[in-house]
Amino acid sequence: MGQPAVNLTPAEVVARWGAAVTVGTLANWRAQGKGPPFIKFGSRVRYPIRQLEQWESAHLRAANDNDTEPETAKS
Repeated sequence: MGQPAVNLTPAEVVARWGAAVTVGTLANWRAQGKGPPFIKFGSRVRYPIRQLEQWESAHLRAANDNDTEPETAKS
């Protein structure tokens, strides 16, 4: 039995997220200092799974979350 991957490639992150983002989006986020933590081995980018899971947890939103203020009750 092989060890589970501890570092994911950008393509593996895209697959993990069901193609909700693209490899290009991840590259843009890295350039802008956004997105999940990553490491580089030479020119290879990897996402440590534990830090990726922490980032995902910190950025969870419920389906009914939105950016609007709650409506006030009318009298």
